[in-house]
Amino acid sequence: MKGINKRVAIGFMSIVALLFVSGMISLFELSNLSNDTENILSTGKRNMELAKDMLNSAHDHSRAIINMAIFNDHAYDSLCRSSLNALEERIASARSESFNAECLDSLAITVKELRTLSDAYLVPAAAESNAKSAEPSIADDFALAEGSVTGKIWYETKYQTVYTRLLGQIKHFMQLTHSSLAPRAAQLNRNAYRSVTPVFISLLVMIAIVLMFFYFVNVYCVRPIVRINTALSNYLTFKLPFRVKAELLDELKELHDNIDTLVNISKQTKQ
Repeated sequence: MKGINKRVAIGFMSIVALLFVSGMISLFELSNLSNDTENILSTGKRNMELAKDMLNSAHDHSRAIINMAIFNDHAYDSLCRSSLNALEERIASARSESFNAECLDSLAITVKELRTLSDAYLVPAAAESNAKSAEPSIADDFALAEGSVTGKIWYETKYQTVYTRLLGQIKHFMQLTHSSLAPRAAQLNRNAYRSVTPVFISLLVMIAIVLMFFYFVNVYCVRPIVRINTALSNYLTFKLPFRVKAELLDELKELHDNIDTLVNISKQTKQ
């Protein structure tokens, strides 16, 4: 391979290699960025689903308790127990997915307290209601009314306190999981800059290489060709001596020497 061909090929292959390497690095970083984004979004979505299910179960339990304690409707007993079971299942699921353990421990304790409180009041109340419903009387109606008042007092003084604390802890769970995503979001921002940086650097380097390549091609290729052509035109038109004032390398030096040889042969022939 001749000199000029080699230099031109090396110049263009260097640009191609630089673009390829920077593209692969950016592709790798963008892949990591995509995975991190997907993980953050899936974690946030799962957190919202768990919190929503907990709030729905807590609401179902409160509704069942109101109907049982205040309206003496013990048909909601199954809803009362199933909602507590659902709460415990959601807490266990969140624990298995490595959410905040301390917050989940507080939630589990509150749910257990809620179950103990509900059972301590509703089981005797249900037995008494069933016993009275076997032989209804006017006295039983007064007893049911009195029991409703007692249930309302129990709901407002005991149950509602624990229920409000449960709601507060569920909201605290949402806030903790949301705040735990903040460092990951900041890391995501840094990864975004890191994925763009190689492309930006390679762009600057490529601009510098192209400018350098333009300079060397102009100095060592374009100018010599122009001056060789000008010297040859001056010789043919004005019979001026064939002299090229330029630094000639490789094939251009060979081209100059060949033209000079032809000019000398032409002079000798004319003589």
